[in-house]
Amino acid sequence: MKSPLRILYLEDEPKDAELVQGMLAIDGIKAEITRVETEADFIASLEQGDFDLILADYTLPAFDGLSALKIAQQHWPHLPLIFVSGALGEEVAIEALKIGATDYVLKTRLFRIVPSVQRALREAEERTDLSRAEEALQRSEAYLAEAQKLSHTGSFGWDVSTGKIYWSQETFRIFEYDPPTEPTLELVMHRIHPEDRALVRQVVDRVSLEKKDFDFEHRLLMPNGSVKYLRVVGRASKNESGSFEFGGAVMDITGLKRAEEMRAAMARERELFAQQRAAELAKANEALRGCLDALASVPELDDFLGQVMAAITRQLGAVSSTLRVRNFEQNTLPLELVFQDGRVMTPDEAKYPERWQSVSVEQFDPNFLYHSAFRWTEDEQRVATFLDPPAAIIRVLDQHSPMPEDQRSYLRELGVKTVLIIPLTSRGQANGRLTFRFTEERDFHPEELEIARALATQASLAIHLTRLAKAASQSAVLEERNQLAAEIHDALAQSFTGISMQLGVAGEQLAAKEGDPLCQIQLANEIAQFGLAEARRSILSLRSNAIEESGLTTTLQRLVEHSNVAGRLRCDFRSDNIPEESFPPRIQHELLRFAQEAISNAVRHAKPTVVSVMLRWEPPNLILKVKDNGSGISSASLEKSEGFGLSNMRTRASQIDGKLDIQTAAGHGTSIVLTVPIPAIGHAFTQTVFPAPAASLKSN
Repeated sequence: MKSPLRILYLEDEPKDAELVQGMLAIDGIKAEITRVETEADFIASLEQGDFDLILADYTLPAFDGLSALKIAQQHWPHLPLIFVSGALGEEVAIEALKIGATDYVLKTRLFRIVPSVQRALREAEERTDLSRAEEALQRSEAYLAEAQKLSHTGSFGWDVSTGKIYWSQETFRIFEYDPPTEPTLELVMHRIHPEDRALVRQVVDRVSLEKKDFDFEHRLLMPNGSVKYLRVVGRASKNESGSFEFGGAVMDITGLKRAEEMRAAMARERELFAQQRAAELAKANEALRGCLDALASVPELDDFLGQVMAAITRQLGAVSSTLRVRNFEQNTLPLELVFQDGRVMTPDEAKYPERWQSVSVEQFDPNFLYHSAFRWTEDEQRVATFLDPPAAIIRVLDQHSPMPEDQRSYLRELGVKTVLIIPLTSRGQANGRLTFRFTEERDFHPEELEIARALATQASLAIHLTRLAKAASQSAVLEERNQLAAEIHDALAQSFTGISMQLGVAGEQLAAKEGDPLCQIQLANEIAQFGLAEARRSILSLRSNAIEESGLTTTLQRLVEHSNVAGRLRCDFRSDNIPEESFPPRIQHELLRFAQEAISNAVRHAKPTVVSVMLRWEPPNLILKVKDNGSGISSASLEKSEGFGLSNMRTRASQIDGKLDIQTAAGHGTSIVLTVPIPAIGHAFTQTVFPAPAASLKSN
């Protein structure tokens, strides 16, 4: 109920108005009452004020309640009016109700004012809602007839003593009887659904004896076999002869029930979608994790390329795939590997047509290769940049798709209908492309393409490392490989761990049909997007763009927040006043990656429930501490630095002259503290806080 309630009271006795306000206040209804006595003041107040209700005495010296009712009905029909009078006979009261009054309350029975006001406001709100519904229906004449069938409301009257029933035209329509037919309980029962007849008979018998209001729902079974849902509302009153009768409404709520059924079906579909998305994300996460592990462990890079091709091909459901690596000297794209029949093979093993095993870059449609603004060099060769290349989808059966006709014929003979092309880039330069074949017309979700591009990024990395191996000594290759592998490992391992835990919670919620699995899947998707973006940035640059955009402290806080898993893992972050703008970018970058590695190792191996990250500045040292309450690290593993993570953290610490301290014990958690000296900033900070004393002046 609106508070305060604004009431216009037509009353010549101020004390009566105060008494009504007091009765409302006793029931917790705060009201602002404007009292008027004359017709002019009554009309002026209605024109100026935003009232919720009108109360009116029946007789006043210069005005009367019936005249006020007629004025209100004519100009403000939405406002309910209740007569509050000490001299209102029953006949006059009934007549007033027929004219349009909502109710009447005798001043000697003011205890009825509160329920009367509540009912009047409720009915006014219902009338407003009905009016709005009718206005909405009138907006389109094309839907008017159908809307009336779905939502129209009929009225009825029922004299209990005589059994006489009165129906409006709409009630006849709802029950599908012709208006000349005299409605009876037998006719009503004939339309009631057999399964609901006992309920309706019970309600009729009860209200006939108790003479109380009723409100219930039941079904009709129509002659054509269709089912309607009705809501029937009746209110008891006495007629002029003193016998009880019911007046009420019959509402066809079939449309509402159908909508409820549709909402239930949509809920089931959302649950099924959540299960499918969880399975897809888990599958994609496993493929990404497998390629990530292979990047750090597979000795032969050709084998790694094959693993990436196999992972993407299975992930997308393609029948085969090919890898072309760009030859910059000859400006060609020779075919290197083919994945089909479940294994990686050479082009000759796959019986790939020899004339297409090596083609020039210019033979490909420019839709496949994106070029810079230079367009042509002096020797008229295109310069490709591939800074953010999208994937290209080719419809083989579409004669207008950009593809040589002989190649189209070859693919059609193989039953291929869709081709997906993903360019490969590394450090802002195109170095090849992956092509996937499908035997059906395929469309791709953005998430599918993003995962495929992330895997392709790893293939680009491997190609880049292969070229490094040909251009430098093996030690230089290994150093850069380890650096790039560590970059990818730190950028993605944390995200993969978070995704796995979020999907684990979603799986448990789906199995138990509790919680909000869609929320967990959405959070996993956000973590995946963050990790994928970091992986792609790592290929273009060895620094995290997140630090440049948001700063070290904010990026660390975001990293920790992404690691939270509701009900399973709580991660918190603390820092003091860090002058991070004065720190070298390289130190900030290494600290972020160190934190990523530490959190990932804890979550993946120690299974903690709490991980705390703290960054503090103690001149001249910047200290990063990552502490968990997990299972800890055994002394043997700690001494051997087992695992890519521990070794990588020690390497990062040494590269920035940091001191690494690991306190752990099996079953008692782990505390990792990295202390990085920053002498220049520390000296400046000390001089600012503790300035040196001024030199003494020596006399000559």
